[in-house]
Amino acid sequence: MGKTRNITFDIAKGIGIILVVIGHYIPEGAPSWYVGFTHFIYQFHMPLFFVIAGFFFERSSSDKGYWSLVRSKFKRLMVPYFILSWAVIGIKIFSAGFLPVDRPVAVEALYRVFYLPEAGYYLWFVYVLFVIFCIVPLFKAGHRLVVLTLLAMGLVFWQSAPEVCCVEQLCRHLIFFVFGMWVSRIKFLEKAMCGYAPLWAGVTVLLFFLSPVGSPLSVLLWVIGGITGSFMVVAFSQAISRINTSVANVLAYIGNMSMTIYLFHTLFMGGGKAILTYIISGGGIIEFIVSALFIIGTGIVCPVWLYKWVWAKGKFTSRIFK
Repeated sequence: MGKTRNITFDIAKGIGIILVVIGHYIPEGAPSWYVGFTHFIYQFHMPLFFVIAGFFFERSSSDKGYWSLVRSKFKRLMVPYFILSWAVIGIKIFSAGFLPVDRPVAVEALYRVFYLPEAGYYLWFVYVLFVIFCIVPLFKAGHRLVVLTLLAMGLVFWQSAPEVCCVEQLCRHLIFFVFGMWVSRIKFLEKAMCGYAPLWAGVTVLLFFLSPVGSPLSVLLWVIGGITGSFMVVAFSQAISRINTSVANVLAYIGNMSMTIYLFHTLFMGGGKAILTYIISGGGIIEFIVSALFIIGTGIVCPVWLYKWVWAKGKFTSRIFK
């Protein structure tokens, strides 16, 4: 697919990060249709990023040794994780004496970030992705991937996995990274991922409504839904890349900025909520739509502006926050 493949996955990440921001805005009293939509996208919006990461990791042909790869991923993922975590915790501790603080923390949180995302639970994604990059290279060669696949299939059913070191989220999402590697290896899976968008959409919606709650079958259907939902987004992204250049370029740009949006969107959304309390009153549907568009838009646009006007000015910050 050449260049089309590259912009297709950029678009997919753009759609994915927009869905992430939407999923992190569920205000009290939100309409039932909106809450239902957020529940639907939670079925696949994070699996999508793991599938894409696994796909490109398998495609990578770097000559880096294991420790060189781990060091590069630590700089790319864990350095911004620690910087952002300590900055947020420090601000909360400093502000607690004279301002109301949402989810206040104690000084102990400064070292708890080594094994828990204390500054914001959403940072589990960064932590888990780094842990995966520490594990997967040991199983990339040849038939070792079969062993890792069996391990991932077993871990996803570990319902009592601990939250410490994000083990619970690792067990839930390793399977998607591994599946992305298989898609990269098997041509018909790659072809299926980039086509048949209506089929994948229909299957994903059906699984969402049929999945039973609280049974091993629900876990299996959630995994399948995560895969079909990821395929759905990539397939629609492929179509967008072919038929609408302006929309494709905007979504691809957002996709390229997905990490900085992920890291900083909740900070700006919190500011957006604070601003709206002084502007909009009432709980009607119009007020909700206006509020949602403003806050979600703030969570997408402001981190991009922050990168462009601040982080891009420094050599160090331009690397770690993009």
